Amino acid sequence: MTQEELDRYSQYIDRDRLEYIDRQQQLFDEARATLFEQYPNEYVAFEDGQVLDHDTDGRKLAERVYAKYGCRDLIMQRVTAKKTVYHIGGFRRA
Repeated sequence: MTQEELDRYSQYIDRDRLEYIDRQQQLFDEARATLFEQYPNEYVAFEDGQVLDHDTDGRKLAERVYAKYGCRDLIMQRVTAKKTVYHIGGFRRA
């Protein structure tokens, strides 16, 4: 996350929390190839370089993880070979 993004989003979310989430995402991205070998196309709960749990059903995973660890910031994503980036178009101002 760039400094500009941190500044913009920190008006809505605590800056330390944003930095923590960004760091967790970086760790996930660094581990992606290894994760894909072990959990291809599965959803994983991931924190501090460790897989906490995994499942083919993201909803079931979330229910288990939040029941066990409480509702807190961690990465829950589907493990794909490449990072998925979504581009969402919007209205342009004239």
